Amino acid sequence: MAQAQQNRMPDVPQLGPFSPAVLQAQFEGWLAKQHPAVEVAFVGLQSSLTGAGFGYLLGSMSAMNPETPGDPAGAAVSQQLKAMNAGGPWGQAKNLAALMGTNAALSLAIKKLRGGKEDVYGSMGASFGSGFVYSFVSGAPNPLQAALTTGIAFALFNGLFYQIGQAFKPDQPDTAYDRANYMLTTLGLAKYSDNLKKQLLTDQTIMLWDTAALSDAKIPAGPRLLIINHLNQFRSPSSVLKPALPLPPLPPRPPPLAVAAGGASR
Repeated sequence: MAQAQQNRMPDVPQLGPFSPAVLQAQFEGWLAKQHPAVEVAFVGLQSSLTGAGFGYLLGSMSAMNPETPGDPAGAAVSQQLKAMNAGGPWGQAKNLAALMGTNAALSLAIKKLRGGKEDVYGSMGASFGSGFVYSFVSGAPNPLQAALTTGIAFALFNGLFYQIGQAFKPDQPDTAYDRANYMLTTLGLAKYSDNLKKQLLTDQTIMLWDTAALSDAKIPAGPRLLIINHLNQFRSPSSVLKPALPLPPLPPRPPPLAVAAGGASR
């Protein structure tokens, strides 16, 4: 009895209905059901508020004057800081709100328009738009020319940093779709693998797939019927007149050639 009490899992605290995690999950669930334009607007507004707070903080801290008497370099830096902080804290708040809000909204809008694809071109497009708006609202002389120049500079720098980050990013195999891709391959439907990723139809959701989900993934009616018929073999006996089978199998793993060769050499 004492051993059973020791091995019992501790009670998991229940989250209240007004806890931040629950409220955030409810808000995200509501937002996901809205029109894409509403979602883009909310994301842009959220980032704008964050940028405004950060900009106001930076503007409040800009009272420091790095100018040193007799130091022309310090005087030049001081003039640049004065030009940037001419609007004070509220000016900085306005500028960073425009920058961060536009970047977040454009990033999400471009991602949705491209079917969930994220690459350097989408990142550069969002950076160009945010740089254009930032320069335009900051009150630079020759606003149109300055906005275009700033937008192009933002896009080029962001594209460069994106490519550098991708070059140093470790290669990690995406195993979330192994079972689904192997099933499509066995059915001769491997060309629809990318459709699954666009709708996040991972291996964890494979037994929940239905006609509506596959239709949202832009899979035609014929392949949809083949997939549903194949999955029905692994579902409950209520759908087919035979015992249910386990989940669709994973692809076979390659044989350990290196290990076998090493054992043979011994």
